[in-house]
This record gives sequence, C-alpha cells and structure tokens, in this order.
Amino acid sequence: MAVATLLIAIAAQLAPLTSLLASGAAEVFDFQVWRPLVFSLTTSSIISAVLSGLFLVLIGHQTEPMIGSVQFAVLYLLCGVGGSTAISLAGVPYSFEGSMCGLFGLMAAATVVKYVQKQDIRADIVLLTMFIIWAIVVGSNTWIADIGAVVVGAVSGWAWLQTRWSSYRRQLAASLAILAVCLVALVVTWVM
Repeated sequence: MAVATLLIAIAAQLAPLTSLLASGAAEVFDFQVWRPLVFSLTTSSIISAVLSGLFLVLIGHQTEPMIGSVQFAVLYLLCGVGGSTAISLAGVPYSFEGSMCGLFGLMAAATVVKYVQKQDIRADIVLLTMFIIWAIVVGSNTWIADIGAVVVGAVSGWAWLQTRWSSYRRQLAASLAILAVCLVALVVTWVM
C-alpha cells in the first residue's frame, strides 16, 4: 500500500492524475466509483506519500499480524472509501489527500480491538484527536475525511471482533456491508 501510494504521488507530479483520482462532492465526480475506492492511495505531494508510507509501515507492524495481509489492505482501502464518503456528504468539492484516511481508519480499528482486549487506548485517542485538530487549525478540509475514515475503521474493528472466530466469508461479508453503506451514501449525494 505504501509503495502504491508513493508511485501514485510520483505519477501525479508527472501527469494530470489528480483530476482522475481526486474525490469529493463536485458534480463531475458523480458516479465515478473508482474515486472513492482509490482515495486512500492519494496524496498531495511526494513528501506526504513518504510520510504516509512510513506511518503505514509503523501502524501495519501492529495491525497486519492481527488481521492478515489481505484484510489489512482491504481495511486500508475501505477506510479511504469512508473518508471519501464523508467529504462528499459534507459538500467538500475536491480532495486529493486520502492516504491519511487509510491510516486513521487503521488506527481506529486497532483502537477498538485494543479496547475490547482491555488495553490502554488513551495514547491512540490522543494521537487521532491531535491529528484531526491539527487539520482543523491549518484550515484543511481533510479533517472531515479523517473523521469518516475513523468511523469506518472503528466499525470495521468492531465487525472484525464479531467475526474473527468465524469464517473468512463472514469477515468478507462484514467488509462488503460497510462498503455498501458507504456507496449507498455516495449514490444519494450523486443523485441529489
């Protein structure tokens, strides 16, 4: 995921990739389903991509062994869909900074799991809150996407806890249900 994010950031500097992968509430983005699906792979600069990749490796070191590589990648992308849905619902016209959504969603999912396991989650909550407050203070609209990703991540963490002893099909069904809710919300914004 980190390499894909970096490659997209490099390609966006060389080609008009931002116009193809940005997400938001602009009418030209309506019914372009690939935008929310790849939103967590987008960054505004190469430096942002490198930092996101570093955070992804650090967060992934803890989370990926718990849920597996495929489910880790699916959760990362799913949290990007949650972020894209949030900015579309809030009316933010354009954003190309979705990689933090995947990271915050992963952190939220891990926090829910740690909470159920009765581990200390205060540092996780403080870190998530600080990042979101920082985005608000600097005047960025990405905080809206970050909150959407945190909600999807937390729900995904809870769903994983409910299905972890069940079959892989139940875990896949939970992810597809969350994706369906996000896509239905997006379709509502596209139709209105």
